[in-house]
Amino acid sequence: MLFFIKNSQKDRLLFLSQQPPEVIVDFCKLALDYLANGPNEKKYSIAAQKLNVVQEDVGSTVECLLSLLIDCAAFNVTEADFQELSSLKFSSEQIAILWQFVTNKNEYVRSLLQSRQRHDYRFRDLEWRLDARVASRSNLSQATPQITMKFHLDRETINEHKDRIYDTTDTSSSRKQIVVSTDPCNLTHIIATLENALQQSKTHRTRNFVKAFQQQ
Repeated sequence: MLFFIKNSQKDRLLFLSQQPPEVIVDFCKLALDYLANGPNEKKYSIAAQKLNVVQEDVGSTVECLLSLLIDCAAFNVTEADFQELSSLKFSSEQIAILWQFVTNKNEYVRSLLQSRQRHDYRFRDLEWRLDARVASRSNLSQATPQITMKFHLDRETINEHKDRIYDTTDTSSSRKQIVVSTDPCNLTHIIATLENALQQSKTHRTRNFVKAFQQQ
């Protein structure tokens, strides 16, 4: 297996190698559209009908192309390396199309990977407070409790020691605090949404896609 190809991508790439050049071009366009605007289920459905496959196959192939794009940028894949796709039964014309797709967004993906590494804030700590008015002459209806949360974020890669958060040295360039206030119903909805996202992140497809961003 080529060093920039994962085993999980092999089936999708073999499927792609069986498609005519014009179909590969369409898949590349779908991948670029995903990169700019996210997945487009309507376009996936139309493509699936044309190819007589299920919509999930189209989505998986698009994600595979995105993963290929990211891996090529992360591993500094050369054109000579890329030609080894012929071992997966790609023709020279098909490889040329995919190489153009990879090089078209190579610098953009490189800058994206670098910016994520330099500027992303990381969660460090959370403070929270519950506020509730138990009685008031001016409030005739039941008061809704409010939960106030303060998120401590940090750009530095440091050990998880809370004393660093409250250090008195100047850290304005690398640390950030966000205060959020909400009611219990909205907080419950947020928790449920995050729990669902966490479950989605554990799926095989999502982990393969995220892994591509982390490899540098």
